[in-house]
Amino acid sequence: MNSRRREVSELEAAFFREVLKDSQPLKHKSAPRPAPKHSRIQMNTNPHPVSTLPLKSTVYSERAIPGIGGHRAAHVRKGRLKPEAKLDLHGYRQEAAYRAMQRFVMHAHGMGQRVVLIVTGKSGALRDMLPRWLSESEFRNLVVGISSAHAKHGGTGAFYVALKKHRAK
Repeated sequence: MNSRRREVSELEAAFFREVLKDSQPLKHKSAPRPAPKHSRIQMNTNPHPVSTLPLKSTVYSERAIPGIGGHRAAHVRKGRLKPEAKLDLHGYRQEAAYRAMQRFVMHAHGMGQRVVLIVTGKSGALRDMLPRWLSESEFRNLVVGISSAHAKHGGTGAFYVALKKHRAK
């Protein structure tokens, strides 16, 4: 790179001052972000597309979703349970996390998977909301139970979700 700088002429400097005379400085961190030119939407390559339900004002069930029981509970305690799929919700806002969880659970159930892992993080709204979302009526026919994950799968920052058997129609 050339280290020499070009001298600015008086005419250029006058033009620059004229252009900037009625401008005001931007306030810190309040400048609007430009709209993205190209969105980064990945096409679904799934041969079995899953329809998603529109987001609605949710009414939560008073009945909490049960924990994982039976032989699976022993596998959870001993860390032998191996989830067949994983969804990481770190960095999601609630609405986007709900939609991602909805698609993930419906897809996993459609693929015949029985136990999946959903990572929410150890604290925050998503960790509190996931059990409530899964207790909604639309998931009652898909989800058998939910349990905190073993430490090797995320501990208190993740949940195992046991799904019902997929019945082909």
